[in-house]
Amino acid sequence: MIRLSITCATLLICSAQLAFAHGDTVPQAVDTSGLPDLGEAMASENPWRTAEGDLLFSAVKIGAKGFNSNCARCHGLEAIAGGLAPDLRYLEASEWGDEWYLSRVLTGYEQNGAVKMPPFADILSPEAIWAIRTYIETRPDQEEMTARQPELSAAHAKVEALAAGGDATAIAAELDALGDSFAVLSGAARSVTALHQAAHILRADPARAPAAAELIAATLRN
Repeated sequence: MIRLSITCATLLICSAQLAFAHGDTVPQAVDTSGLPDLGEAMASENPWRTAEGDLLFSAVKIGAKGFNSNCARCHGLEAIAGGLAPDLRYLEASEWGDEWYLSRVLTGYEQNGAVKMPPFADILSPEAIWAIRTYIETRPDQEEMTARQPELSAAHAKVEALAAGGDATAIAAELDALGDSFAVLSGAARSVTALHQAAHILRADPARAPAAAELIAATLRN
C-alpha cells in the first residue's frame, strides 16, 4: 500500500495561507451515541487507531458527520481540500500528527487577528474529536478511487446480485480485499472505504445487501 505523509513545514505553510474563516458557520456539538466513553481527560493519541469492527465503523460514521458539520466548509467535503486550507488526509496517522491536530482543534487558529478556525475545546467531546480524526486519517485516495471505478462497478454488481442469492460471506471477503488495496494518504494501517462498510453490513446481515450495494453506488456517483 502506498503511504504518503505530510511534513510539519508543509502543514504550517498551508495553515498560514488559510483564506476562509468559519464566518457565520456556528460550531456544532456531535452526537457520539454508540461510542465508548473516553472520560474527560483528553488522550494524546487517537484511541481508535487500531479499532476494528463495529467500533471502527461507528467512529468513522460519527466522525464523518462531525467533519461535515464543522470542518468541511474550509477543509472540503469528504476532507478533500481545495487548496485554501490544509488537506487533512495527508496529516500523519502518528503521535506527531495527533499533537498537531489536537492543537488546532482545541485552541483554534488566528491569522493577523482574524479567527480562521475557532477553538472547539468547549464544543466537541473527546469522543467526537477522535471520531473526526479517525474519519480523516482513514480516508482513501479519491483520485485512485476515481481511476479504479470499473473495479468498483464490478463489486457493486456482485453485491446487487446477492438479491437473487449467493454467498454473502465470500462477497464480503472480496470487498474487504479490494478496499484494502486502496492507498490511505495519512500512512494509517488501513483505509476505510464504502467497500469495507458494505462488507461489514453483509457480514452482520446478508439481507441488507441492497443497503450495502447503495453504499458502493454512492461512491460511484461521487
